[in-house]
Amino acid sequence: MIPPATRQPAIPMEVFRKLVTSLSPEELARLPPEKLPENIPLDLVEEAPLYSRRALESLILAANAHHLERRLDLQARYGDEVMAALDKSRLTGNTANVKIFHYKLEDLERLHGRWQADQEPILLDRLGHAIRALNALLLDVRAENSDASMAAQLLRHQSADGEHAETIRQAIVKLHQHSERIENLLSRYFRVRLDIVQHEMHDKLQQVSRLDHQAETLRQQIEHLRTELEQTQTLWRRTVKKNQTNHQAEHLQSRISALVAEQRAREVSISENQLTLWLDALVDAALHPRTRNNLPIGQSDARMALYALLNRYCQQQESSAMQIARNPFLQVDPAQAIRFMLLSEQFILDYFSKKRNETTAWISDVAQVRSEDLDGLERMILGELKKSSRFRRRGG
Repeated sequence: MIPPATRQPAIPMEVFRKLVTSLSPEELARLPPEKLPENIPLDLVEEAPLYSRRALESLILAANAHHLERRLDLQARYGDEVMAALDKSRLTGNTANVKIFHYKLEDLERLHGRWQADQEPILLDRLGHAIRALNALLLDVRAENSDASMAAQLLRHQSADGEHAETIRQAIVKLHQHSERIENLLSRYFRVRLDIVQHEMHDKLQQVSRLDHQAETLRQQIEHLRTELEQTQTLWRRTVKKNQTNHQAEHLQSRISALVAEQRAREVSISENQLTLWLDALVDAALHPRTRNNLPIGQSDARMALYALLNRYCQQQESSAMQIARNPFLQVDPAQAIRFMLLSEQFILDYFSKKRNETTAWISDVAQVRSEDLDGLERMILGELKKSSRFRRRGG
């Protein structure tokens, strides 16, 4: 256990810069080197008044010698792992990953505010691109958070006294503050991302509904032509005018192929990447301690939209495996619906299996995701998925 603070903190760099310009050379020389910040930039000497530069150079040399001696002492007493944790605490704050994530999140929130006011479809498209860009940064930001958390945990288990105890205590505080900042950013992001993907999914379902009517018309046309083709092929076997019936069959096959191509072109595309992104938005928001108890209204609607799209994706996967030119898409019967539900269930199982492996890379002290949280969410989603599948079958 580390005792309370016993050493005054170092002079902050901003304060030291002001002292350099305001103190005389004699006053600068009297500053204790051990109170100076570490890693003083070289440009500080160039920015200092000419009459103070020699005194400042001597002071910086003394400070560097002091910090090096302390570093060697810390390393000898506590080992390389503790030194690495202390070094990590010095690099916290506005690191590149967190800074970029923060700026992009602020841009996303501003754009989200504009979209809420205007509801322009083009803004929703831009929001979709923006969350995909931020998702690309998530792994690095979460890994940085996890590293800071593990470094703080390592330092908490050190037995230290005197000056070293204060050094370690300050490092733990900085690491914790860094994790807190990241968790707050993640919480903000998960909330706005969930709202965006909820509207994305509803738009996708509306698109599916609009095109389904057209697809049914095409399906009926294909079935009618297929009946004609079967009659023509039967006639071909009986008639002496085989060339004529053969040409008629080729013409029908060509028309069927064209309609099937049109049917495929009108099919609403749903990819595994999209489903995973939407599921990530729901799961991350539900698991994060700072968002799970304060989720946006309509989150259950978002889950139902996801289940419908997941079921549709599985239908598409099965349909694409068929010879559509020979077997045009028919109305889904109960047996097919069960197959689609099982495929959907497998998708969810595979997703959570990957999610469990990922969590070890970004767990932090501030936001612990327990395995039972993940298990419970998986059971809930699977249960709701089965209910929604039964409802769709009963509802036709």
